[in-house]
Amino acid sequence: MRLLLCAVVCALAAPAFSVGTSYWTQTNEAEFNQGTFDNVVATNLGDLKLSRAVKTLMEQDPKISTVSAMVEAPDGAIYAGTGPHGILLKIKDGKATHAAEIEGATHLFALAIDNQARLIVGASGEKGRVLRIDKEGAKPTELFKDDGVQYVWALSVTPDGLIYAATGPTGKLVEIDADGKTRVLLDSDENNLLSLISDGKDLLYVGSDPNGVVYRVNRKTGENFILFDAAESEISALALDKKGNLYAGTAEARDDIPGLGQLPTGADRAGRPEGGASGVPIRAEPPATPEPPSLPDPNPGRPEPIPKQAPQKRSSASPGPADSASHAASLANGFEGLSFAAQKPKAGPAANDDDDVESPDRKDPSDAKPPHPGPPTPPPAPPPGAPAPARPGTLPTDTGRQPNVDTAGTGEPRSEGNAVYRIDPDGFVTEVFRQRSLVLSIVEKDGALLIGSGSEGLIYQVKPAAEETLVVAKVDPKQVMCLLPARDGRVYLGLANVGSVVSMSSGFATEGSYTSPVLDATQISRFGKMQLHGSLPSGTTLKVSTRSGNAKSAGQRGWSEWSKEVPAAEFLQLTSPSARFLQYRLSVTSAEGKTTPVVEDVSIAYQVPNLAPVVKSVRITPVPENAGATANPPGDSDSARTSTARRQAISWEAADPNADGLRYSLYFRRGTDGPWILIKDKISEAQYEWDTRTVADGRYEIKVIASDAASNPPGFGRMGSRVSDPVLVDNTPPVIGDLRWQKKDGAAQISLKVVDRTSVVSNLEYAVDSAKDWQAVLPSDNIFDGPDEEVSFTISGLSPGEHQVTLRATDSKGNQAFENVFVQLEQGTTRPAPK
Repeated sequence: MRLLLCAVVCALAAPAFSVGTSYWTQTNEAEFNQGTFDNVVATNLGDLKLSRAVKTLMEQDPKISTVSAMVEAPDGAIYAGTGPHGILLKIKDGKATHAAEIEGATHLFALAIDNQARLIVGASGEKGRVLRIDKEGAKPTELFKDDGVQYVWALSVTPDGLIYAATGPTGKLVEIDADGKTRVLLDSDENNLLSLISDGKDLLYVGSDPNGVVYRVNRKTGENFILFDAAESEISALALDKKGNLYAGTAEARDDIPGLGQLPTGADRAGRPEGGASGVPIRAEPPATPEPPSLPDPNPGRPEPIPKQAPQKRSSASPGPADSASHAASLANGFEGLSFAAQKPKAGPAANDDDDVESPDRKDPSDAKPPHPGPPTPPPAPPPGAPAPARPGTLPTDTGRQPNVDTAGTGEPRSEGNAVYRIDPDGFVTEVFRQRSLVLSIVEKDGALLIGSGSEGLIYQVKPAAEETLVVAKVDPKQVMCLLPARDGRVYLGLANVGSVVSMSSGFATEGSYTSPVLDATQISRFGKMQLHGSLPSGTTLKVSTRSGNAKSAGQRGWSEWSKEVPAAEFLQLTSPSARFLQYRLSVTSAEGKTTPVVEDVSIAYQVPNLAPVVKSVRITPVPENAGATANPPGDSDSARTSTARRQAISWEAADPNADGLRYSLYFRRGTDGPWILIKDKISEAQYEWDTRTVADGRYEIKVIASDAASNPPGFGRMGSRVSDPVLVDNTPPVIGDLRWQKKDGAAQISLKVVDRTSVVSNLEYAVDSAKDWQAVLPSDNIFDGPDEEVSFTISGLSPGEHQVTLRATDSKGNQAFENVFVQLEQGTTRPAPK
């Protein structure tokens, strides 16, 4: 087997390949997403780069399946609310410990810190409660409990010390003072109030389920107003920026959202916002001879691009340490953490002209309030590892907070994805984000949004003003339930499915890799150069390796080993052996995590060996000699009988596996073993009309030869051919002989013999003193089925005197013969013609 593989590889190393070169190209997010990522992300601008540095602070805990809420205390301690056992975590100095287990609670969906630095806990279970923990280890003080409340979904504390709780399943917003005195500030028509945020003054914003309504509530006057009625089923997260723009994250998205557009994908975008960085050309070492003029720095002051050659040949025009320090400084501002050397095109979202967007398939929230569910039946305390209590109207999950799912009951988000809407202070709504993932959490800082998703564990960074959406990190487990920007500059993430807490720094991971999907050349091929575009800042590295094989799955044995990793250059010759399939791997490092290499696109040249063309079919059909002539006059049905097919239309179907241009040659031979004779060569169209009068009658075969020689180097063209089924050429009419006539019982009896030397006799007709009135007759055996036929017929009813009888014999190819006979009948020998 090893010898056979060696022979194949050696054969492919010879220059017997098609002139054309094919390419695999990856240049946008969708194409890169088919590969495998490790601390590397693909942005919506079509770039590959290192992700944010992510560190796991809590490994799997058998009592914790979801981390739903986090808050930071004044001393820097992070508290996290979990489920399904109501455990409160404390995270300090990078370690997570159990701070308390809230008795009677299953999930802690909400946490807050009051104006006296005390921890406020929203506990869900048999009864929904709001608790206050005055100090660590102290017994919680119960501030709120109500028979109609089972879930406390969100909490907000205002500067005056009042606590607001968004609850379910009766959809109430409750105000709680420091002494535990409560009032219902909003008794909505919804089942659950899921999200809550304060503007720090008098306004509260509340997101609901199942009708996806955003309420604005004045906590001083008690006035409430529906600010936005989304087409989606719930508002799962809210955020406010300094300009008063409200951001609402939703679930159960649909395509038919009236008035609101969807951001195009990276592959659909064209152009960039003004000021956006463009791709940098890759420098090259000029050829040694002749000496060309030196090339100017195409991107002065910016991170050094991927070099044309290996690092030892790097141009002296590289940015110095000062440039790198300046670039790194731009990464330290809040969520920025990513300053890109190159950006892909982008386009803006469609704006909504109406702040009251209705969904036709949802009831109007102003309708009568649904029946009050009454005091819920307290659920039993779940055993360890049991799933969270399901929100009304949803399927139960282990997160305890999964948004509404599709009606098919699959538990997956609708295929159209989820959205984040921006509601400006005037009430105008714009869609700034949409992806096929659950929007579970949003935080805002300095004009940028961080969005935690619930499908692939992706954390998105969205800059609405720049119309930019980036994936900054990817985590396992797959659901990012909450995000907390901490004072130490990190962002803490609470995860679900396997409950976990991780921290994400403002810098990049120090190393990562991207492995491409398996690339299929369809045939064993020779691999050429890989071409890379992007940037390679100082302090970072980018290395490339490849492997190849002839098994479709890269996990199967028989693939080559990964090639030695080599420093990236714009043009890099691949060394993997010739094969049908190829994979490449990019290994990326950043010494201090302050900056990252950027790969904008990857292109790999490969060359399939020249394969022979294939002639799939050959068809031969007769062309009537009167084709295209004026139609026969009415009643003249006989003229069609006189046409013979002396021309044959030859057509064929051919294809070339290399997509080479083809030229054709046509040959004929008599019988099945005669010499092939050229009809026509250098034919560019797959059809030809053959005039058969140039050959003798007989059975012939036609051969079509397709050649791709013109598209390949001299001597390396290939040919393919196909032979037709036999075709009969018959251009000679039959012969009428042994013609006799006699008088019989006052009528004329005519006898004759018809012979055809090539085909068979198909018809005999006669006409008396006429060129139109033809009468068909049968042979003696009543069937025309052979090359010679005897015919005898009687013509009665003729008038006395001489008559001309015209005979017309036709063969199966339409060839016709004519003969005439003159008959003489005397007076009184005729019989009346039949009436």
